[in-house]
Amino acid sequence: MKMRKFLLVFSILAVMFSLAGCSDETEAPFDYDETEIVIQTMDYFVQYSDVSDEYKDYYISSGDEFEQSAVKGIDQAVNNDKVGRFEDFSTPVQYYSLYGQDALANIDYEIENASDYVMVTVINHADNRDVEISVKYVENDDYYIALDQATRGFNVDSVLESFEYYASLYGMSVDEYVQLTLEQYGVSTLEEAIEIERENIKASLGVYPYTPEEMVVSAVYSKKELMGQAGMNTLLGMGTVFVVLIFISFIISLFKYLPKLLGKKKDKKDIEADKEPANIPAPVPTFVPAGGENQASNDELVAVITAAIYAAEAASGNAYSKDTLVVRSIKRVNR
Repeated sequence: MKMRKFLLVFSILAVMFSLAGCSDETEAPFDYDETEIVIQTMDYFVQYSDVSDEYKDYYISSGDEFEQSAVKGIDQAVNNDKVGRFEDFSTPVQYYSLYGQDALANIDYEIENASDYVMVTVINHADNRDVEISVKYVENDDYYIALDQATRGFNVDSVLESFEYYASLYGMSVDEYVQLTLEQYGVSTLEEAIEIERENIKASLGVYPYTPEEMVVSAVYSKKELMGQAGMNTLLGMGTVFVVLIFISFIISLFKYLPKLLGKKKDKKDIEADKEPANIPAPVPTFVPAGGENQASNDELVAVITAAIYAAEAASGNAYSKDTLVVRSIKRVNR
């Protein structure tokens, strides 16, 4: 039993370590130069962080998805998060355009590859707090169309055909001209020289294998600030709930006054009718014999005796109304 538990725990740990040891790197959906794509991210931020109010309105109303996200994100960081003045990214951008390399020495950045996009995040050290600028890049189909048009027919046969023309101009053989070209490119084969020239054509196109789709600009808050904001949001939420519950309880307490507010006033006739006594039917007299023993009521006997009493009183001048003459009981008298 202990051995089974040990094997189970060992298997779980082995799976955990194997998953932790797996590389989480994903192959990029397109080719890119790391320095170049980071510099482009910074250049986009510089471009949209220094625009007038008129251009902001234009980008938000008529711009594409990337332009709208860039302007809105930067505006929120400035006005809502109060990050202060941004770090100047124009210097490394200009340095890269002049020298091509070593432009990211003091730049904090991160590149994340996904199956269908590449996310580049650059940290801007603003006056009041750091700001994360994340740009999502997707594959640019127009790049491959432009590259195909620029390099169509650019192969070994077409290059040799052009070399024959240039070799005749300089009084050289084709082989001599090819050898001179290889020395200029520093390669040993014509195919390598053609590949280098293809890369030069790519750079001269002005387009890249990727295009920006969205920019997210967010201020970086410390854990203490985030906990404070979370606590404040919790208090506001709970306070709102309690206020609403108290208001609902107050409304429910007013329901007892609704009958009085909605009830109609009685008419004068209805009030007088309520004051008149209701016609109470005369109770049926119960015949109780002298012995005090209760017997079943004899309706006919009671009716006859009641009628006799009514007639006798009427003959003596004491007339009673049928409603006021009530026979309570009848007792036999022994004489």
